[in-house]
Amino acid sequence: MNRVTLTLLGLVTLVVLLAGCAVPAAPAPAPQAAAPTEAAQVAAPTEAPQSEAPAAKGTTYYWIQPLKGHPVHQLTQAAFLTACKAEGMTCEVVGPDEPDIQKTIAAAEQVLAKGDAAGVSFWTGTPAYEDVIKKMEAAGIPVVAPHFKVPEGTWPKNVVIVGADPAVYAENVAKAMCEELKGKTGSVAVTQGSFNTTEDLVAATFTKTMNEVCPDLKVLKAEEEGFDPPKAIAKAVALMQANPDIVGALSTTGGGPTTWAGAQKETGQTIPAVGMDYTRVNLDLVKNGEMWAVVGQPLWDESFTAAQLLKKMSAGESVPYYTQMDAPIITTAEVDQYYKLLDDAEAMMKQ
Repeated sequence: MNRVTLTLLGLVTLVVLLAGCAVPAAPAPAPQAAAPTEAAQVAAPTEAPQSEAPAAKGTTYYWIQPLKGHPVHQLTQAAFLTACKAEGMTCEVVGPDEPDIQKTIAAAEQVLAKGDAAGVSFWTGTPAYEDVIKKMEAAGIPVVAPHFKVPEGTWPKNVVIVGADPAVYAENVAKAMCEELKGKTGSVAVTQGSFNTTEDLVAATFTKTMNEVCPDLKVLKAEEEGFDPPKAIAKAVALMQANPDIVGALSTTGGGPTTWAGAQKETGQTIPAVGMDYTRVNLDLVKNGEMWAVVGQPLWDESFTAAQLLKKMSAGESVPYYTQMDAPIITTAEVDQYYKLLDDAEAMMKQ
């Protein structure tokens, strides 16, 4: 599997230009990632290839995603469309701008009704999508579900997954934060963008690991911060005011760095806080000392790879159920490497 580059906030404009349109067939190589992330790892042989149902006869590959206009989601869309361009695939992005499950299902039903789907990449964080995915299975449409790792057998047999293991990076964050807070007592806050499969697992694993390695610290019950920055900051501020002994914080969502940087600014209190995703704005917060670290979820890599896997599956090739990627912790010591990767990717896209 080709190595792909990291997430790129500047590609939001690209998404606006390409969403809903056929992309050019001329191949364009993806920029190569440097040291910070590992290449995708093929799942263990014990994980069986997916169903051998006849491939759909469609010609368009769809990316279906709720909260379509969210900056982090636009990054994933850009990566998918970039891979489509490189692979000569005709692709389209659909989904509501709200985090609305029923509207997302309706968008998926519309894709089915069009009858031209060769494959679908579905941004799934809830079993509520199972019925519509089963309809895709019956229609012979392969599905790649990036980002959200769930046990094999959870989804219909036409689904494979690509992404980082949330339990692994949550455990790593807990150990790193425990080391950073060595000798301190108090509480650690946890906030989530929403309660979904991935974020729930991150919060639970982080809490369990912190209780094991830092028993003198109390991890508070996870709170939902949502996706509206001012409201999310207000919630984090309220948490800090209600728990004046907070000495650290974890947000399990890409907007978390803005949330906790804003809360620290409003309260005048500085704590080691960790959020998700290496967008440029989040890297700036780490570089400026407003956030201690961010987790490098491989949003670009997994979304780019999703398109490549769909192309293979639609051609009748078997692929493993799970393709695993790395999600490193990015502190001030690593940010320059990621800025360079973003710069290189931007330069490639301008060619």
